[in-house]
Amino acid sequence: MSARILLLEDDESLKLILSRALSSAGYQVRATASIDAVLNWVRAGEGDLLLADVLLDGTSFLESLGMVKRLRADLPVIVMSAQTTASTAISAEKGGVFEYLPKPFDLDLMLARIASALGESRRRQPDGSLSEPTGLIGQSAAMQATFKAIGRAATSGAHVMISGESGTGKRQAANALLRARGVKIEDVALITPSHRTEDIFKSTTAAAHLLWLRLDEWTPQQQRAARDALDTGAGRVIATLSTPGSAALDSRLLGRLSECIVTLPPLRERPSDIPVLCEAFLHEFALRDSQMTLQLSPPARALIDRADWPGNVVELRAVLSRLSLATRGRLAGPEDVASAMMQDSSDQRDELEAHASRLASAALAAPDARQLAGDALDRALLEQALARADGNRSKAAEMLGVNRNTLARRLAELSENP
Repeated sequence: MSARILLLEDDESLKLILSRALSSAGYQVRATASIDAVLNWVRAGEGDLLLADVLLDGTSFLESLGMVKRLRADLPVIVMSAQTTASTAISAEKGGVFEYLPKPFDLDLMLARIASALGESRRRQPDGSLSEPTGLIGQSAAMQATFKAIGRAATSGAHVMISGESGTGKRQAANALLRARGVKIEDVALITPSHRTEDIFKSTTAAAHLLWLRLDEWTPQQQRAARDALDTGAGRVIATLSTPGSAALDSRLLGRLSECIVTLPPLRERPSDIPVLCEAFLHEFALRDSQMTLQLSPPARALIDRADWPGNVVELRAVLSRLSLATRGRLAGPEDVASAMMQDSSDQRDELEAHASRLASAALAAPDARQLAGDALDRALLEQALARADGNRSKAAEMLGVNRNTLARRLAELSENP
């Protein structure tokens, strides 16, 4: 006997397409747009799997997911959603769904997931839902993988390492994870590189929940204090790490904190998410100030979509905010976008100069200050370029504007003088 699929979808066109695809695959299909009808079917023991859209005429199916699981804990549930946010993925994961499929999705992928759910025994009980917004948005495969990782971390008590380049949203991911675990931010010990070593040890041994920010910027002494406290048994830690920063971390500390890893992709690796991010930020600005409603001409939109965004999501948001304030409702053209992006480049130059000043100040304490500072800067540039190029030396050399042989020679020199 073929498996019976319960389909909950309020878009008539999509419901028809999905029903035909499922029928063609040999399944029996019963479709509806009513959550109440699905609950009645589940209560009556109908269906071997439930395939449900999350948002139905303004109502979230996830609010009824607990009832479905109470009626039939063994019924596999696959949810579909165009709400490509971390909140949706976390709520689905905590609610015990078998799979979360972001729209639009491939029908072959859907059928593969259904086949897997019907052939696999996977029993999880509902554990509430998360309704708070997180600020993490994206439809790309890379971002969906991140959402699922956050969802898995939310259902565990493991230490979590959240890594990603500057501006990718590591702090937002940490806050989303804390909320998903039911932890209030006021109950969390927040530790940054500015804390004294003794404060780190004290908080680590005393607090039940810890949020460690920019872990790669901690001194070796701070890292050892944290590691020693963890070895004696400490609260649950969520730590953020800028990539590539693991080389600067104490290996034992890194190992302890990597029980669960969440990686936030840079914006250049998920350009398809730029339009949805733009819409979310522009909606936010308009709600805050009606005069900040931004209209983008097609060329302006194309320039935004094609940009590399080295500052990632934070840079994109800042540029859109400046555009909104500068245009005040008039149509923004590519020249407006270029001007806003140049201002951001100026801010980045100021930040680089500030970092360079701190490097120079530290190096001047040594007799060979110029050599020490030059080696430190070259080492950091080479490590970053190689990380971004996934270890490909030719690509890394191209980023730095040198040839591959020059890069190899400099790497050898630096390895001889660590």
